[in-house]
Amino acid sequence: MKRNTSAWFASIVLATSVARWFLTDRSGTQEWSTYVTFYGFDDNDDGNPAHRGTSAISHAVVHTSADEDLGTYDQPGTMAADKHFLPPGTKVYVLAVRRYYVVEDTCVECSEDWLRKKPHVDLYVAGSGERLAECEDRLTMKATKIIVSPPAGLPVKQGSACD
Repeated sequence: MKRNTSAWFASIVLATSVARWFLTDRSGTQEWSTYVTFYGFDDNDDGNPAHRGTSAISHAVVHTSADEDLGTYDQPGTMAADKHFLPPGTKVYVLAVRRYYVVEDTCVECSEDWLRKKPHVDLYVAGSGERLAECEDRLTMKATKIIVSPPAGLPVKQGSACD
């Protein structure tokens, strides 16, 4: 039986387009169930894992260094992700912590997880020492919803995500 590869390819493209249309809001907003971890000054590095204890970020967009900021649409916090999942400059809203973030940093674990088809983001939080470590552990979520390219005006939790 001879297969019509042009028709087969066209049907695959159409099916992919239809699925993308149903999964994507017409405004470009998308929702993902994502593994969410947290990092801070103590466990951040400058691209060399041996250089921990820095506020350096790899893709300055809003900030010149990692910053939890206000978590609002106009003043989002710093977030790390794999650049193939969420490119630098992508804004997200994390429902569980009710805060906006912008991708400005990279995360080795996020990239390793993305290769295994597991979406993973790492959110920057202020603080240091035991308080930071406790917060990171307490807030880590195996799966929570994030909104990619969110609208402005969603509810924002005042103060640090750790509070």
